[in-house]
Amino acid sequence: MYFTAEHLISKLQISEEQLQDFEARGIVLGITKAGRTFYSSRDLYRLKGILFFMRTRGFSVERAREYVDKPGVLASAAQD
Repeated sequence: MYFTAEHLISKLQISEEQLQDFEARGIVLGITKAGRTFYSSRDLYRLKGILFFMRTRGFSVERAREYVDKPGVLASAAQD
């Protein structure tokens, strides 16, 4: 399933500039069709997870991205 940029902005409570920044960093990959940008459900849920760690734990974008992309690796490293 694909969502418009406006849907992501509204659903995740972020600004257009923030979404553009996430796209520039390669966190989300928009697909442009007929002059509109669309994002996959994977983009939506991945970005939702990243924003969760940024907002609740104060993580940087990079650290939040690591937690979302490699949850098992970081959890086992924290136990050592």
